Amino acid sequence: MNSILKDLLRKALDNGIVSSVMVPSKGPGNSFPWTLVSDVSALQRAEPVPPVMSVQGAKALASFTQSMPEGKLLAVMRPCEARAAVELSKLEQIDLDNIILLTMDCPGAVPLGEYGEDGITEPDINDPATLRPLCRQCTGFTSAGDLCLAMHGGLNAVLPLTASGQELLDSLGFKAEADISGWEEWANAQRGERQVTRVENMENLKEAYSGLQGLIEVFSGCISCRSCRTVCPICYCRLCFIDMKDRRSPASEHLERSRNGGAARLMSNTLLFHIGRMAHMSLSCVSCGMCEDACPSDIPIGRLISMVSADTTAVFNYSAGSNPEDPLPLNTFLPEELHEYED
Repeated sequence: MNSILKDLLRKALDNGIVSSVMVPSKGPGNSFPWTLVSDVSALQRAEPVPPVMSVQGAKALASFTQSMPEGKLLAVMRPCEARAAVELSKLEQIDLDNIILLTMDCPGAVPLGEYGEDGITEPDINDPATLRPLCRQCTGFTSAGDLCLAMHGGLNAVLPLTASGQELLDSLGFKAEADISGWEEWANAQRGERQVTRVENMENLKEAYSGLQGLIEVFSGCISCRSCRTVCPICYCRLCFIDMKDRRSPASEHLERSRNGGAARLMSNTLLFHIGRMAHMSLSCVSCGMCEDACPSDIPIGRLISMVSADTTAVFNYSAGSNPEDPLPLNTFLPEELHEYED
């Protein structure tokens, strides 16, 4: 997969179809930093599908593409990263006008904390033990962005998903694949298996952490490092609501709580932070799992937000980042909606 993607990137640069490509590359040690490449020779160290996700691709893309210069950029991303990029474009954090998103049948990723341990250096799509928990239940592992490299079900082709993707393939002289039925059968089978895992995991989470007491229990190990917020591609606010001065409890309030209950936990805004983040994220979460990888306390934060997101997106029949034309639910007013939730 990596060699095919690198070959496609070389052809796109050599032919002047794009002026630069954004792709992970092999860095020092076990790192895979995102790189912006304009010289074909620099693709030698490119690793389009690294075994781990250290920085979410959409977050890297947003760091320099608020206003793209002349020329096209071809960005190689996993499907969840491409969906996050699309979602960020709707939130006016990325300008996708001159950007082509190239994805693939994602093999998943190895948990950051387990990479290299017990010989696990590559994700194996057929071995859930090598994958992160959210990768095991991911149903959006393919067909995202403008192009998708399909390499299963007897197929080995780049499939155009948008007009921009088709234009790139035409420029490269690639012909459309006539029969993709075998690949579709494989994808549907994978999706069905993962949906079973997804539903089972959500039921277990709801049973273990339902209600306010359940949330208090699951977030009791939180050390308020805010790493989940830092790595999340959708958390783009310069100042988080939880860090605003008027959100901080004065000393007198802590003392009052202590007097009333005999003791009061400091950093009392921990639960408020996580509930607030869930509320902000639930319609735009792409279940990339970055927050869960970053958590030093091993809180299943990614699975929890994914569970909440499944419920809220179902209300609006919305799938984050799947369709660039779908408006953000909370930015859309309909005169008649949600009457079933009225008293």
